[in-house]
Amino acid sequence: MQAHRFQASVLLIVGYEWLVSGLDKALAHDFVHGLAGELEAAARGLPYGFYADLLSRVFVPHAQLFAWLVMVGELTSGALLLAMGAIAWFRPLSPVQKAITAAVLGVASFMVLNFFFFQGGSYFINPSDPYDEGIPVDFVLFWIQIGLMIALLRKNSRDEVIQASLSSVQRDERFHRTHGGMSK
Repeated sequence: MQAHRFQASVLLIVGYEWLVSGLDKALAHDFVHGLAGELEAAARGLPYGFYADLLSRVFVPHAQLFAWLVMVGELTSGALLLAMGAIAWFRPLSPVQKAITAAVLGVASFMVLNFFFFQGGSYFINPSDPYDEGIPVDFVLFWIQIGLMIALLRKNSRDEVIQASLSSVQRDERFHRTHGGMSK
């Protein structure tokens, strides 16, 4: 499988996840008005004290604003990641498309990390909760998005290194043809 097709597959899967999550919120009748209650309830039992304080002091008083930001952020992230995944299926992304995709992945990573903390997810052995999933899917999604973002932002991706190597070989061959095989 070509590198851009693998990248496209991951973008399509992650984009679908965000789009469905955003659509669930947009189509729910009580998400915007019910978020404050959900945040208050979550803040009481969180193992992360810093995040419980953040919820009760910042997010709960402005829950409707954050509900709209989350919903629009998820819908936009999903749509853009799906679009970039579709483009990447047919050809490697341009540098501008890579930058846009990396920015969207950064926003999506921020959102999924917030959801991980909101749920009180653990990533270590937790015998107090035998029904815990071990490593939550949200935590895995965070690292998938971060890895993809880093891969997109790398200066010399594998394809670019191969292309640069091929062009230097062609340049050397042209030099030897035009200068009768003499060294530089």
